[in-house]
Amino acid sequence: MSTQDVFGEPVSRRAFLTGATRAGLALGALGPLAACGNNGSAAVTSSGPPRRGGRLRVGMVGGGKSESFNPSTGGNTLINLAMVSAVFEGLVRIGPDLSLQPALASDWQQNADATAWEFTLREGVTWHDGKPFTADDIIYSMHWMAQPGNGSQGSVANVDLARLKRTSATKVVIPLKKPDLQFPSAAMGVCWIVQDGAKDFTRPVGTGPFRFQSLSPGQQSVCMRNPHYWEHGKPYVDELLIESITDDTARLNALIAGQIDVMAQIPFVQAKAQQSQGQLKLITSTGTTSYMFYMRIDQPPFSDPRVRQAMRLLIDRKAMVENVLSGFGSVANDLVGMGVPYYDTSLPQRSVDIEQAKSLLAKAGHGSGLTVTLQTSPVGPGVVESATLLADQAAQAGVHINVSQVSPTAYFDPTLSYLKMPFAQSIWTGVINLNTFYPYAIQSNGGYNETHWHDPHTDALIAEATQATSDAAAATAWGAVQRQQWDEGGYVVWANVNNIDATSTRVAGITPSRFLLLGLPTGFADAYFTS
Repeated sequence: MSTQDVFGEPVSRRAFLTGATRAGLALGALGPLAACGNNGSAAVTSSGPPRRGGRLRVGMVGGGKSESFNPSTGGNTLINLAMVSAVFEGLVRIGPDLSLQPALASDWQQNADATAWEFTLREGVTWHDGKPFTADDIIYSMHWMAQPGNGSQGSVANVDLARLKRTSATKVVIPLKKPDLQFPSAAMGVCWIVQDGAKDFTRPVGTGPFRFQSLSPGQQSVCMRNPHYWEHGKPYVDELLIESITDDTARLNALIAGQIDVMAQIPFVQAKAQQSQGQLKLITSTGTTSYMFYMRIDQPPFSDPRVRQAMRLLIDRKAMVENVLSGFGSVANDLVGMGVPYYDTSLPQRSVDIEQAKSLLAKAGHGSGLTVTLQTSPVGPGVVESATLLADQAAQAGVHINVSQVSPTAYFDPTLSYLKMPFAQSIWTGVINLNTFYPYAIQSNGGYNETHWHDPHTDALIAEATQATSDAAAATAWGAVQRQQWDEGGYVVWANVNNIDATSTRVAGITPSRFLLLGLPTGFADAYFTS
C-alpha cells in the first residue's frame, strides 16, 4: 500500500484546524508569565530578548513514590506530566488557545475517509544521547503505547498496528481500524514519543527541551538544558528543578521567601488577595479544567440511580464557585468539556433542589436519612474545602457526609487509593475535546474509569461518536453520550475552574494556557529570568 494509494487527495493540517475551529473550538486569553529567584542573571527589560541562564525552581503538589519520568504514567498527576513534558514530546502539541501545533511532526494529513493519517516528521531532531530521531521511533512508540498497563493505551486503541508503516525516514502512515477525524488532537496530542527500544525510564532519554539529571521521588527532580533542542534558542534557563511541596501554604511561603520561582496551583483565596497586593504575579486563564465529585455506580448506595440524581440536586454550585474558588471559575452542569467541540449546551442547567433530592432519596429507601463517606485530599486548590462545603449543603437533605482525608501521594495512585474509592473527587484538566475525556473516563476499558461505568450501550455510543465522519453525526452521537451521563452518570461536575499559578516578578515568557497549568507542555522551555 503506497502513500498515494492511502491518501489520494489529502486534507491539510490547516484544513483540519479550520474544521476544528468551525466545530466550536473556543479560544482563550493569552498573556505573559513572571517568576523570581536569585539566579545571578543580569537585568533585562521585558521588551528585550529573552535572557539566558539561571535555575528555574518550580514548586508543585508532590506525588510521593509515584513520581516518575515514565511517559506511560505521565498523565496520572500534574507533577508527573510536568516532568515528562520537560524531557519528552509528542508528534503534535496543544497550544495555549487549544489549537493543534506541530511538534515532532511538522505536518500531517488524512486520507479521504479519515481511516489513515500520514505524519511528516521534523528533520534534524536528535535524542538526548545523540541518536537521530526517525520514523522507527514512531513505529516503536505506537507498539509501546499499546502494551497493557500503558497509560496511553487508549490513544492507540484504534490504530491498526499490523499495517503501521514508515514510507521514508521522515514519513509514517498510521492506519486506523475505524475513521477518526480528531485523531491528531484526541490521540496524538496527549501522548509521548519514546526512543526505539526504550524500556527503562529511570534515566529517560527524550527529544525535549531538557535532559534528565536526577530524581528523588517525593522530593525533587533535576533536568538540564538540552543544547541541541530543535526549537532554536530554547530553553532559556540552564536548569529546571521541580520540587515536591504538597502543602499549599508551604508552597506559597516558599515562593514569597524566594526559595522557589514558580508555584503551581495557588489557593484561590491567596490568588484573590494577590490581585490587589501585587506581591506576586498570577498566571491565569479560563481553562477546560473540571472539578467534580464522583460515585462508584457498582457499590451501594450509589448503585441506585435515584441516589446519584439526588446527590446532583443537593449541591449548590454557585455557592461552591463563590466560596471555594473565590470566583475563579464558572458553574458547571455535570458534564466535562464546556467550550470544546460537540459539548451539549441544550441540556438545562442543573441547580440545587433540596426537596426533589429528598423525594428521590425517599423513593430509594433513604427517607430517614443517608450516611456516606467522602474521601478527599489536598490534591488541588479548594478540593478539601469543596468536600467540607458539600457536607454542609447535603445535611439540608438529610444526607450525612463523613469527610475523610487521604494522603495526596495515594489519592491518584492506582496501586493505593485511586479507582478504589466509592465516593471521592477528581480533577480533569487538558480536556481539548470530548475524545480526551469520555473514552478514558466512562468506557468499559477506560484507564481512568472512576465511576466504574460499564455499559455496552455507552461503549457503542462512544464508538459511534469517535468514528463519525461528519460534524452532524459526531454531534448527534456525543449528544447521546452526554445526555445519558447527565441523567444517570456517577459524576457531579460542579465547576469549570480557571488555571491559576503564581510566580514572583523576575521571570517572563510562559503563556497562560487553557490547556494545562504552568503553560505546559512548553511553559518551562519558554521561561526566562528578567533579573
